[in-house]
Amino acid sequence: MLIENPEKPRKRTLRERIYEEVVRLILAGELPSGGWVDERRVIDRLRVSRTPFREAIGILAKGGLIEIKPYRGYYVRSFSDRETADLYELFKRLECFAIELAVPQISDRDIEGLKNILMEADSALQRGDLKTFATRDREFYENIAGQSGNSALIEVLARVSLQMRLCGTITNLNPEFAERTGHGGDDIIQAFKARDALRAAFLVRARISHTQEVILARFADETESH
Repeated sequence: MLIENPEKPRKRTLRERIYEEVVRLILAGELPSGGWVDERRVIDRLRVSRTPFREAIGILAKGGLIEIKPYRGYYVRSFSDRETADLYELFKRLECFAIELAVPQISDRDIEGLKNILMEADSALQRGDLKTFATRDREFYENIAGQSGNSALIEVLARVSLQMRLCGTITNLNPEFAERTGHGGDDIIQAFKARDALRAAFLVRARISHTQEVILARFADETESH
């Protein structure tokens, strides 16, 4: 993830634009998880040359989104249930570290911003709008990472978050999940307001664990159906 000055956005290179477009195709399911990437077809679609495309693929491979298989080509990464569980555990630890760094320096205004994001996320969850919930929920974690002020941590969290999105998203609304997640949001904000990093980290970890449980349950359901 490239960190830019918000006051003067840096002009993106062709390689970066290709990277972003391929990521979009992957997350939209147009390049499905585990599937072969038809290099010629994607190059023609993006109207680019092979060299910057392969440079972008190299970055995607380093980020864990693409697998390069000798003599076979490029494949979108797929994740097993074990790999998915490992990613969530890593994400929880990194996000808790971000909270530890962010809480001592976060402003009341920034906390209010986090509150608004959580309110939008949980409101979307209550009305069954899972797409908006996922977007706002992810924005909440990204904002905490940004408040940490640690550029290396921000970059690693962004990479892990992208990989987690390949593992799947919540597709069915679970009433218990909605209740637990919505209730926890208020407590998280109160912990931030109290500058209680330990409690905030505990609550955020629990929130991420709720999503982790739903995602991993889907793997179990798919195994039973086969």
